[in-house]
Amino acid sequence: MNGKIKLLGGKAVKYLKILIFILNFIGIGYTFYNQEFLLGWFLIFFCIYFGYICWKKQEYVRASNFNKRTLYASNILLFFLLIIMMRLIQVQIFEREFFASRVMGQIKKTDILSGNRGTIYDSTGKRLAFNKNIYTIGVNPAAIYDRPNTLKGIVEILNQDFIKKDRDVLLNEIKRGYETGRKYKVVAKNINEREKEKLEEVIKKYKMTRNEIRFDRNIERTYYKNDFYDNIVGFIGYNYKSQSEKIGLFGIEKQYESYLKEKVLKRQNFYTRSRNLKLPTSKEFIRMNLNGNNVYTTIDNEIQFILSEEIKKKFLSSKSDEAYGIVMDPNNGKIIAATSFTTNTKKSLRNPIFQNQFEPGSTFKPIIVASAMDAGLINRKTLFDVGDGRITKYRHTIRESSRSTRGILTTEEVLKKSSNVGMVLIGDKFTNIQFEEYLKKFGLYDKTGIDFPGEIKPYTVSYKKWDGLKKSTMSFGQGIVLTPIQLITAFSAVINGGILYKPYIVEKITDESDVIIRRNIPTEIRRVINPNVSKQLREMLEDVVADGTAKRGKVEGYRVGGKTGTAQLSGKGGYLKDNYLASFIGFFPIDKPKYVVLVMFLKPKGETIFEKYGGATAAPVFGDIVRRITKTKNILSQDISSISKIKEMKKGESTKFVDVEMPDLTGFSPKDVIYIFKNTDIEIKIQGTGLVEKQFPEKGTSLEDVKEIKILLK
Repeated sequence: MNGKIKLLGGKAVKYLKILIFILNFIGIGYTFYNQEFLLGWFLIFFCIYFGYICWKKQEYVRASNFNKRTLYASNILLFFLLIIMMRLIQVQIFEREFFASRVMGQIKKTDILSGNRGTIYDSTGKRLAFNKNIYTIGVNPAAIYDRPNTLKGIVEILNQDFIKKDRDVLLNEIKRGYETGRKYKVVAKNINEREKEKLEEVIKKYKMTRNEIRFDRNIERTYYKNDFYDNIVGFIGYNYKSQSEKIGLFGIEKQYESYLKEKVLKRQNFYTRSRNLKLPTSKEFIRMNLNGNNVYTTIDNEIQFILSEEIKKKFLSSKSDEAYGIVMDPNNGKIIAATSFTTNTKKSLRNPIFQNQFEPGSTFKPIIVASAMDAGLINRKTLFDVGDGRITKYRHTIRESSRSTRGILTTEEVLKKSSNVGMVLIGDKFTNIQFEEYLKKFGLYDKTGIDFPGEIKPYTVSYKKWDGLKKSTMSFGQGIVLTPIQLITAFSAVINGGILYKPYIVEKITDESDVIIRRNIPTEIRRVINPNVSKQLREMLEDVVADGTAKRGKVEGYRVGGKTGTAQLSGKGGYLKDNYLASFIGFFPIDKPKYVVLVMFLKPKGETIFEKYGGATAAPVFGDIVRRITKTKNILSQDISSISKIKEMKKGESTKFVDVEMPDLTGFSPKDVIYIFKNTDIEIKIQGTGLVEKQFPEKGTSLEDVKEIKILLK
């Protein structure tokens, strides 16, 4: 029985040895395949040693006690080698990724190189949004006290006026940092470029190293006249998609984010353990432009300032809830200026010029009159009987805003007197389909497509869904809801010769080398009305200002045209009593309009109802804006062209005015008078302020012997 057990035991040991050898060879193959060379060599050694023991087994049986002890010692050694081998298996196979990451974390560092966000300019090159470098100064307390000379330099730095923190306090903190082995201590923040240059002179003087003192740069986005530009330029910040970097959240900053955004270049490099020395295996950054592109707007800073200042002045004095203003070039769709003000203190990501809708009121009437004339339904002299100033349509009575508007009116008078009944009669000339077609031609069923985020569509519906009253009320600006940008865009097509342009607010985009990479050009959408009709509308709207409801928008010495608007605001229960949108839309010069100006005041306050109307509230603001623009841009009175006999004299030639008569200077500005006689020897004397009321010599007097002209202003 014992023999059989020994036999079985011997076979078991034999099979075990074979299994061990097989497993060893498998392990050796696996380790070399995975490049675990150290473990592989240990397995080879173990296999050889185990084979040697098996080969010498009989010798060990016959060995002396000494040899047996040697065998036992060898086995113990083998046991510990096996333990080491198992640990190596654990480290190099099962925990390989963990330890590899630890090692790489000690020598690997991600270097980040980033550029600056692009600059936003106005049309003249004035910076509206730009980057300002600010610096944080940090010192290494552990290194400072090793060099007494460096400490003197630190003291001189701390003595600078712009270092706000107390010098002695900072020195004590630096000393404590030295004692505790601290390697970084902030001594000043928000240091600008000029202050940084001063500090660099001190650093150079005391030969201080980057290990002792350093500047950490941060970039601060700065905005010019934020109260006038915030709703246009916008701002940057964080949102739920961008937690770690700032992006454009509103305005031009958002619209052109892909162009303005700076590039960030990341590269992993290998350093010595202290990370002060880059290892040769590291790669340098590729030399490339990381800065964002620059955006040039169509905004004119001077006109933007004029518009904002005049709108704000009236906004405050009229105690309006909100106020809006736009200046546009009607010949191409450029937004020259745009501003808005509100009493709402809650900051919202909205620009009311592109995102608030209103019934335009009477400012809409020129669009309908132009459409009817273009369709051949009426002409300037077509007669309309407005009766006693009332008309009933589908059980709804429409009344004139003025009791003096009665009887028979021409088309011109309908506009001049802003007749609601007259506009209803003009609207009746259209079929519903015709009326809608012209609304679509003027772009009043779609967004304008302006390059500004968040524009909303006009609130219009298909003629198939109109009730019987819809066309009548739209004829005088009710029942149709537009944004200010949509209204001024459509109106521009009325007076610019009949072309509807797509408005835009950015002129071009350039890279840092000033190479243009994108340019927005005037986009002609379609012809809306005949050029002759447009010419007639300009003349008719000039009469509205000269002798109509818009008299307060008149500008002495200049031919301007325009239309007032007073729209009653609506609520859930219908139209609100004594709540109006007072507006004025006008243009100049008459012959070739260069500027279209829209001003609007929401819920203006006044002691009388008249003070809440567009003619009393908005029209004077338009006049003030035009006066300042003409002065700023040196636009001369259009009456100057009638003075033709004054010639330029060559240098050294005496001034002789033969058969030249003194022109009529009444109503001229002093600037105009000086311009007329700038190339003569005649001295101009001015008394008073305002415009010319009296002149000496009088009109028609020969200028042959005149040496002096005196003008009295009022």
